[in-house]
Amino acid sequence: LAASLHMIRNITVGIDVGTYATRVAVAEHIKGERAPRIIGTGTTPTRGLRHGYITNIEQATKTIEKALREAEKNSGIQIKRVFATVGGIGLESVTSLGSAVISKADGEVTQLDIQKAIQVAEDNLEIKNRRILHRLPVGFKLDGKTLPGRPERVKGMKLEIKVLFITCFEQHLEDLLTAISDAGVEVVDVVASPIAAGEVALTDRDRNMGCLLVDVGAETVTMAVFEEGAVVALRVFATGSTYITNDIALGMKVSLEEAEGLKIGAVLGTYSKKKLDEIIEARIKDIY
Repeated sequence: LAASLHMIRNITVGIDVGTYATRVAVAEHIKGERAPRIIGTGTTPTRGLRHGYITNIEQATKTIEKALREAEKNSGIQIKRVFATVGGIGLESVTSLGSAVISKADGEVTQLDIQKAIQVAEDNLEIKNRRILHRLPVGFKLDGKTLPGRPERVKGMKLEIKVLFITCFEQHLEDLLTAISDAGVEVVDVVASPIAAGEVALTDRDRNMGCLLVDVGAETVTMAVFEEGAVVALRVFATGSTYITNDIALGMKVSLEEAEGLKIGAVLGTYSKKKLDEIIEARIKDIY
C-alpha cells in the first residue's frame, strides 16, 4: 500500500501500526505481473498504543523502527518512504449529500461537476477535530432519477451525489505521522485500514454482490460494509481478542500468558475444555 522507487526497481512499502503488532511489508512490482511480490517483511510487538491510537509516541517510534529494520534486513531494501494504514476507535464514516448544476451548455456531466457536488457534500458536514481520509461517492442522481454506475457523459441539468466520508481523529493521525517520521521514514499517504483490507481480502465479486468485512484485532473490531463495488458503511468497536484472553485468565484463574496460550491452543493441560469453550463463546457472542 505504499510506493517508492529504489534504483530501477518499483518497490512498494506498507506499514500497519496495530495495537498488538506492527507490521511492515516490502513488495516489488514486476512488469507484466498483476500482483506485487512480497520480498521482505518485518513484525514486532507494539508498545505505546491503546485501542489503535498512540499513547506513548516514543515507545511507538521504537516499535516502528524495529519493524522497519527487520523489513530492510529481510528485503535488502533501504526504506525511505511508506504508505501507512490508519485504524483504531477514532476511525468512522459519515454520509452527506451534495449537488451541482451541470456546467456544460449541452448538459453533459463532467468530472468537474462531480467534484463540485462532492465539495458541497463535504461543506455540509459538521465534523470537528477530525481529518477526512477518503471521499467515496456511493450514489448518484441526475434530475431526480437514480443513476446506475458513474454519471460522466450522461446529460441532464442537476447532479446529486451521496458521499461516504471516512474520517479519523486529527490528533490520533498526527501522533501516528509523528511516530513514523521520528522512525526515519516519510509517509507518502495514509489509507484507512478497512479500505486496505478490502483490497486484499475481497474479490470484485464480493464487493459487487455485497458483503461484510470484519477485522477482529487485539483491542478493536472493525466492520466495513461493501455493496455494488464500494464501501457504504464503516464502524469500529472498542473490543477485541485481548478481552477473550482476559476472560480466560479470570475464569480459569491463570496468568495472562497462560490464558493467551489456551486461547490459541498453544498450551495444553488439565484445564476443562468445556469451561474454556464457554468462556470463549460468551465473549465471541458479545463481540459479534
